[in-house]
Amino acid sequence: MEIWFVWLARLMFLGIFLLASGMLYRVWRIAVRKDMRHVADWRGRAIVNGEEWAASVLSINLIGAGCLLGIGISVLVTGLEFMVWTGLSGLVLWSYYFFLRVVVARAEHIPKA
Repeated sequence: MEIWFVWLARLMFLGIFLLASGMLYRVWRIAVRKDMRHVADWRGRAIVNGEEWAASVLSINLIGAGCLLGIGISVLVTGLEFMVWTGLSGLVLWSYYFFLRVVVARAEHIPKA
């Protein structure tokens, strides 16, 4: 196995924890600080009616971060195989993206009260 691939895999593994920490940061800012600027899509664009959709975005970020941290810890504790943890991480990240897209789409199509 090439040495560059080993280092790439290590960087991908560290990326799991960085992405999870970013999600937990959003959770902290929304839940504790009540900062509705973080009620946003995956690019950081604010969602219309942020207060109304805060619980949905909060739960998506919390579940995503928990899953990513679970995958990362499983790699360290049980030695989860490369194909398994990269596949699971991809599933979590794509699910995160699509669930946020659903929230944004619903927020844009529901008129303000």
